[in-house]
Amino acid sequence: MFGFDDGLGPHLLAPTGSDLRRYGQEGTVFAGYHYDLNFLTIHGRSRFPGLNIWLKNGQKVEVKVPVGCLLIQTGKQIEWLTAGDCIAGMHEVIVTNRTIDAIKLATEQSRLLWRVSSTLFAHIASDAVLKPLGHFAESPLASKYPPIYAGEFVEQELAVINLKGNKE
Repeated sequence: MFGFDDGLGPHLLAPTGSDLRRYGQEGTVFAGYHYDLNFLTIHGRSRFPGLNIWLKNGQKVEVKVPVGCLLIQTGKQIEWLTAGDCIAGMHEVIVTNRTIDAIKLATEQSRLLWRVSSTLFAHIASDAVLKPLGHFAESPLASKYPPIYAGEFVEQELAVINLKGNKE
């Protein structure tokens, strides 16, 4: 993972790779059902399918990112700024029957069987206050999103999922 701060936020580029020769069985989970805690998640096209998202109505959809395109998904920080009008996108990465078909084709073509994806996590600056903005501040749900520094919010979210490091 490569982190960088452009003065606006501590963004994170997180390329991941999974060896489908070893972990290419249908149902293998690479990233379980979750949302991202950042502002926006930008998914690049992966070499193999397996990313599923959930629509607002609860429908699960397998993502097919066209060549030259990106999938942009809302994170928890944008949910905070919109008082829940834009909900953080739920998603998972799992080996599906489409992944198995792609593995077979790649094997026939003597291509590497690594599922590689590059995801960019864009964050709000740590010293900025997250709170419902503009007309979202008048939402009946605004009280569920009290003001909090973005950095503190990230620390709280990381603690909930047991990823907060010790400051020792």
